[in-house]
Amino acid sequence: MRLNIGDLVRTAGGAQVRIRCSDLTTTWTMNSNIERGVVWGCPPDGGFSLRVGRQSDNTLGGIDANLPYVTTPRRTVISDSQPMLRWNPVAGASRYTVQVIGSDVNWETEVSGTQVQYPGTPALTPGVDYRVIVEADTGASSQLDVGSETATFEVLYPEDLELVAADIAQIREQGFPEETEALAIADIYIRDDLLAEAIEILEPFVASGTQTLEVYQVLGDIYRYVGLNLLAEARYEQAIAIATANEEIQGLADARSGLAEVKVLLEQPQAAIELLMEAQSGYERLNDTERIEELQARIEDLT
Repeated sequence: MRLNIGDLVRTAGGAQVRIRCSDLTTTWTMNSNIERGVVWGCPPDGGFSLRVGRQSDNTLGGIDANLPYVTTPRRTVISDSQPMLRWNPVAGASRYTVQVIGSDVNWETEVSGTQVQYPGTPALTPGVDYRVIVEADTGASSQLDVGSETATFEVLYPEDLELVAADIAQIREQGFPEETEALAIADIYIRDDLLAEAIEILEPFVASGTQTLEVYQVLGDIYRYVGLNLLAEARYEQAIAIATANEEIQGLADARSGLAEVKVLLEQPQAAIELLMEAQSGYERLNDTERIEELQARIEDLT
């Protein structure tokens, strides 16, 4: 059976699917009770896929609640040249000074809340790295966040935006349920590094109390990748609770391995090892030899 970018695959209880990508070398496995878009395991050329629990996806940052660390846009490409800028609220702060800086921009404003929209002038140039800097009137600064160096963003080129829009239109034509459609579109955003937009399309389902495991797992992976590790921790813990209640073996193993990497970043190695061992047990039940070996190597790294 031939699959296309934008297609979704859902496995029933007890089923297992192996998918080979168009490069004819990349193969990935979906075990039972999982729903994922094709781009999850087969990113097109130039894109990438967030791989569950991989150490390579770890990024420091977002771990000190006393700092106004930037939450969006952060380590992402964006499609909107007038992005909404958001940051972590700091206890006791009443005013924040916000800057957007780059090789061709040095913009500054002061606000009382924890978000402000960039006005679009000076114009942001596609492909140029920009950084948001936030300083609270308490003296706390986003630059003190350990992940501040990677917390940059750039604007997508117009021609690439057209391609993204075409792919999203194709997904919308399928008539998927709202949440399924959102997950498929999030896969497209992830493919093109539009991580802030993937977050934006999925977080409303969290707010509404969704019990769809994949929503929390994808958000946990994204937050860990962009360096928002307290948020990643929260989403992985929600994923674990749902997977445990529904006895979803792979979902539980994936969430535990992702949370283990967050624990490493939070300097909690023993908690990380325990989670990795629990995840390893899950992969053993699924006969996933590759993941078992990967987690064993990671456990040995931490001991």
